[in-house]
Amino acid sequence: MKCCVIGLGVFGKNLAINLAQLGADVLAIDRREENISLIKDEVGAAVVMDFEDPTPLAHFPIAEMDAVVVAIGDDFESSMAFTVKVQELGAQRIACRVLSPMHERLLRLMKIDRLVVPEEVAARGLAHSLLMRGVVGGFDMGDAHSIIEARVPARLVGKSLIDTGAIFKKAGVRIVTIKRLVTGAFGGLLKTAEKRRTMGVVALDEVFQQEDIFVLFGEEKNLRTFLDDYSGE
Repeated sequence: MKCCVIGLGVFGKNLAINLAQLGADVLAIDRREENISLIKDEVGAAVVMDFEDPTPLAHFPIAEMDAVVVAIGDDFESSMAFTVKVQELGAQRIACRVLSPMHERLLRLMKIDRLVVPEEVAARGLAHSLLMRGVVGGFDMGDAHSIIEARVPARLVGKSLIDTGAIFKKAGVRIVTIKRLVTGAFGGLLKTAEKRRTMGVVALDEVFQQEDIFVLFGEEKNLRTFLDDYSGE
């Protein structure tokens, strides 16, 4: 999957990194060199671009992107200009950060696919973490379905999908991937450090480790029941 994130403030940066960790090929764009420096080792490509002029976007394969996110959070005119440009370039799906009620109305008139208010996203993620055991993040997919990140339930540590496939099926929960803590030298650093790596499709014989983070998909009620049932010793 190919994604483009335009605007690397707190929201845009974390979105780009999360997309990359979930296996997406991410093009990240920002006007500040320092923001690009912070993310360049985490994504497929990171580019500095003047937000006063979206014309250079034409040099990138925007029409080939599965999703383009305009995450500019401090400039109404730039956000609108880039939204118009990515639409003009034939982006398949567009998501935009909403800056104001007027901005939201204009985006709806443009028939933008997804409107995002980061505070609402954060609130939903916090709600998931408060109501479901072991949850460290997540987002609402609509129609009472969610994708969540949760610490591996204690009763599943040391087991694999061969051992637990029937459990996931009965619970109505699907394991999307695993984020595993690994040790190594990252981003050209000489010192070793710990970092989570997304494993991709989980092999049937992959043994779940205590520090693993599951990425799970399902109905919210099923996710909650699954975590309640298997998080105890």
